[in-house]
Amino acid sequence: MTEGFYRKVLKIALPIALSQFLGGLMSVVDTLMVSQLGDNAVAAVGIASNIAFFMFMVNWGLLSGFGIFIAQYYGSKDIFNIHKVFIIVLGFSTTIALVFFSLAFFFPEALIGLYTQSSDTTNVLAVRAFGIRYLKIVSISYITITFTQMLSILMRSVEDVVIPQIIQISVIFINTGLNFILINGRLGFEAYGVAGAAYATVISSSLGLITFFVYMRLKNSPIYNIQWSAAKAITRPFTLRILKKTMPVLANETFWGLGMSMYLIAFGFISPLAITSLTIANQIMGLIWFANGGVSAATAIMLGHKLGDNQLGEAKIYAKRFVRINIVLGLSIGILLFTFSRPIAQIYTATSESVQENVVLFLRIYAVYLPVKFMNALHIVGTLRSGGDTFYALLSELLPLWLYGVPIAFILALTTSLPLPIILILMNVEELIKFVLLITRYKSYRWIKNLTFEEPTKVT
Repeated sequence: MTEGFYRKVLKIALPIALSQFLGGLMSVVDTLMVSQLGDNAVAAVGIASNIAFFMFMVNWGLLSGFGIFIAQYYGSKDIFNIHKVFIIVLGFSTTIALVFFSLAFFFPEALIGLYTQSSDTTNVLAVRAFGIRYLKIVSISYITITFTQMLSILMRSVEDVVIPQIIQISVIFINTGLNFILINGRLGFEAYGVAGAAYATVISSSLGLITFFVYMRLKNSPIYNIQWSAAKAITRPFTLRILKKTMPVLANETFWGLGMSMYLIAFGFISPLAITSLTIANQIMGLIWFANGGVSAATAIMLGHKLGDNQLGEAKIYAKRFVRINIVLGLSIGILLFTFSRPIAQIYTATSESVQENVVLFLRIYAVYLPVKFMNALHIVGTLRSGGDTFYALLSELLPLWLYGVPIAFILALTTSLPLPIILILMNVEELIKFVLLITRYKSYRWIKNLTFEEPTKVT
């Protein structure tokens, strides 16, 4: 039974982890290419990417919440209710995408201006010029990326991960190739600079969405042949029951994403150099998160299926195994990141020495915190969320962030001249507070519930 468990973990986690790794690698490669245009260009694209990241987190929160029910309904072999859930999420996600597109396309100056408030006027104006041009173009991709997210969470929740991840990996390679061509002007194309990176994102994401539709058509699965007539069966009580568990997840990811944006805004009060340093360090961390992303996704899916099938005791055993896997990953990757932080930072040869040195120190700080960060993510995205314990996960995520992390970032940025690494160390204390809250809840096992019942059964 144990061997079967680990085989299934690898089957689900590896494609997702590989996709996340390559997605992180794409961001790193993009930044390396843009860095040829200087520190200000990196800061500008980093700011614009943070806005897209915020939209991604809002939608991801919504989709993850609905994914809880898709996974459990799949475990109970209830395709009709899967279609009902998908139709509901389609309406919500499309609305979110249109709101973010409208803001980024029509008001790019206002959005970029939020992140560029330092007194370094010359560099700030350059960052704004780069950022506005990039954001206005890349906002078009918000629609295609949102629809791809919807289809991806549907497929992932029903254990269809291999082909969809191959599609997403292909999109990443296409994006990287287009960046190379359009940023610098290759193969007879004009050199578009930062706008080239935006065009590459729009084109590659559109191709990816088309490929997803083609795959679903060829797969001809009853799950993917959405019964749009199911919309007539969506009742108010059904919708409210879904939203009761989904809204805390949406709030969780939305306000966490907003908190990450606030950190970047706080650094923007210090200098564009501070934004550039944090952007590069965070993108490298995005690359590192591949392992945790794969394991956390496998945790949510596999536990969700066990809970939906009412195998509550088995779900508890699975959860303990996932915790052990995550501890090993967090420690191992943390040690590697600390050891190789300087060679990683030196890859960005086109950036200033000050930026590179900051990146080294930032990565070492993240490396020390990494085992705790990994465990927090596992419980929020995996264990607690799989059983619908979304409200507690919400409180554990947001209270340390907004009552400690964000205030301390702005206080230190606006009232002190502390070195950037010290500020980052103090900001990340919120992860320790979060860890205490989450580990306490996990060990209580109150999150183990079957949501497909009107009155969920609890494990004893």
